[in-house]
Amino acid sequence: MENLFGIVLSISFSTAYFPQIMKMVKRKKSDDVSLIMLLVNGLGYSSGVLYVVMKQLDAFWLRFNYIAGFIMTVLCIITWYIYKEK
Repeated sequence: MENLFGIVLSISFSTAYFPQIMKMVKRKKSDDVSLIMLLVNGLGYSSGVLYVVMKQLDAFWLRFNYIAGFIMTVLCIITWYIYKEK
């Protein structure tokens, strides 16, 4: 049962960025997405990864969640920069 919660955690947090990325791509604008929020999320996810690694926690889904969330945050930031107004 705990694996089910880990899977739901990882999928929900990782895929939460897709609507923002798709909105920026569709509108070809990123002005309504907060870069500060993305940077703070990136800091949080990277801190989570470092915490799990440094504590040597045997928590696959927690580690996966932080890594996938960080990757999605980076993709969202890249998309934000591609579509920011010049």
